[in-house]
Amino acid sequence: MLNFANSQALTTKQAKVTTAANIIKDVILPDLNELYSPAEIEILQQAQQLMDDGKHRIQQLKDKRRREEKLREDVESELHQRAYQQALKALNRMSLSELYRLNVSLGGQCSSIEGLIEEYDHRHHLATVQSWLDTEVDAERYLALTPEEAQETWRGGIARAAVEIISWPSLKYHRDYQTPGGGFIEPLGIPEDFPQAIYADSRKASRFKLSLACCQVLRAIKRYEANVEQVRLILAGLGA
Repeated sequence: MLNFANSQALTTKQAKVTTAANIIKDVILPDLNELYSPAEIEILQQAQQLMDDGKHRIQQLKDKRRREEKLREDVESELHQRAYQQALKALNRMSLSELYRLNVSLGGQCSSIEGLIEEYDHRHHLATVQSWLDTEVDAERYLALTPEEAQETWRGGIARAAVEIISWPSLKYHRDYQTPGGGFIEPLGIPEDFPQAIYADSRKASRFKLSLACCQVLRAIKRYEANVEQVRLILAGLGA
């Protein structure tokens, strides 16, 4: 019964039972009863009762499935949130240029994730970084992002991508199709090397694959970072 409750055909089966029960109840019994003997009428009434009981049982199974799914969703949500915060924390000490490169690297694996940089985005980010350098920029390409806002956006995209990569089976329930019941297996949990392993593998895989447009943005970001560091040293020398 529980396997039946988890099947995709559950709603269809419930609709078929409802249709059959309604035909007996609303058509055969009131309008065609003269065609049947009292014994046959009794059998039809019993059939209708069985169908009504079947509808009730199916609804119970559907309710049970919804409760189970809610429990699974709650567990998965908590795991995803923990993984996301862990992935963000690992980015705390990364420079803007490191974040940009890692974001682009992960974009090749999870291009649909919000906050990841795609190839056509580089020209816009280049114009944005040039604005930080007080360089004349193309107004049509410029993104109104401060360095702090860019850092937050890039970090968010990286963390979401890292979580997506380990989501199944580490953070999501999955079916065990090797067993007759095909029941759910609990998530494996957040790996011990998360997210460091993902970040390292992504950087290594993209080492020689960064486009010219991406490298231009990285060089501009590094110039900005050098300027910021120079200002910091000057202020430190002045005792500020």
